Amino acid sequence: MDILDNIIYAHLNSKLQDNTLIHSDFIPDFSAPAPKPVNATRPVKIYTYSPEDKFKYQAYEDVSSIEKAINLHWYDVNNAKKYKLPGGETVSDFAITTTYHLISPYLIENTKLLLVMEKLIEKYMHDEDLGLAVGMANGEVVFNWLQNAEKLFFKSDYPRAGNVRSLLRTSADATRRNAYWRMFGMDLAFGDNNPGTGYYKAQASNQEFVALFEKYLAEIWQGFQNARNTSGPNTTDVNVICELAIDLNDRLLARRGAALGTTKYANQNLAREEFAAVLITTWFTLPFTFNSPFVELFNLKSSVIGDRVARAGNKAGIMIHNKSQALFEMAGPAAIVLSAIELGDALTDPTYIQGLLSSLNPGVVRPVEAELMNHFLTVINNWEKATSHRIKNPAANLNGKVVITDTTRNKLGLPLK
Repeated sequence: MDILDNIIYAHLNSKLQDNTLIHSDFIPDFSAPAPKPVNATRPVKIYTYSPEDKFKYQAYEDVSSIEKAINLHWYDVNNAKKYKLPGGETVSDFAITTTYHLISPYLIENTKLLLVMEKLIEKYMHDEDLGLAVGMANGEVVFNWLQNAEKLFFKSDYPRAGNVRSLLRTSADATRRNAYWRMFGMDLAFGDNNPGTGYYKAQASNQEFVALFEKYLAEIWQGFQNARNTSGPNTTDVNVICELAIDLNDRLLARRGAALGTTKYANQNLAREEFAAVLITTWFTLPFTFNSPFVELFNLKSSVIGDRVARAGNKAGIMIHNKSQALFEMAGPAAIVLSAIELGDALTDPTYIQGLLSSLNPGVVRPVEAELMNHFLTVINNWEKATSHRIKNPAANLNGKVVITDTTRNKLGLPLK
């Protein structure tokens, strides 16, 4: 489940210290049907609440209950809990890792989604250019959604797990940028659109990440192609793939300060920053994943998320990244891939890699490996679209610089130094 699913689960099912569930003192408690698998035939079932129920939760009037659920989920993760259905099936397991990864908010934030939503909420609260939600179809739920978004993400006085602002770190934007730089050695693809969003550029940063990751993806692609090749020479070196995975693992875990599963999540470096970044980007992405009341009220309807966000950007006066669709599509798979790399084990085992690379071949039945291989292919295809780096070309200029190409203003993103 994603972080919003997990917060809803915690709200409805996880016990507080007094052995009670979260309860509102003011209005009827929130309720929703149990999460269901996205595809019951998948080897690794992914559970989720319906997007409609998730949106209703975001608009639940007692925002203090939502705050409590966010905090409760943070401590559930830190205590390595498992979330289970009444029948006993596990829907989320935090024994080793959270399944959240900083790469997902990094990619989503490059779309300018957060800038768009901040501006839209600000415009709605200050003026009536966007119209009035009250009195319109689904207007009340959208009004509550906007109010909650302001209270949850644009106030600095909430002592919750997802709050990384303080007198020392006054800007959540700058804190996220600092975390992206430290973990990946990457800036966002756009400049400081808001005054005061410059950030502390740490000396400790994985500036080699891009070159290594692109080399790794190129080797995975070459191995995948060779595994399907029945006549030509096979140039795959699984040992190289494993060595690259080990190198990436070492660098990513160095920023966390500990191997996954050996230290409580809250005590890992960048954990709170990661949790906060995943939370805000997931929260603001949800309304655009379907024709939600938010989309309908502001006339943002489209068949794809990138177009919906682009229409919102037009209303906010912000031109979004022209490769936003690719960035949205690879955010989830990239988080899965990098989480698997950080876990080590399988992706550093030559035998497993051989099975992974051939898992999509006709007649091969390795459903778990096939699912991971599909995530790799999604990342490879969309990384090429977003950066213009030719991962599928062995002679590509893998020069250690990443440019999440944005030609909306004929301006490139900021390359690595």
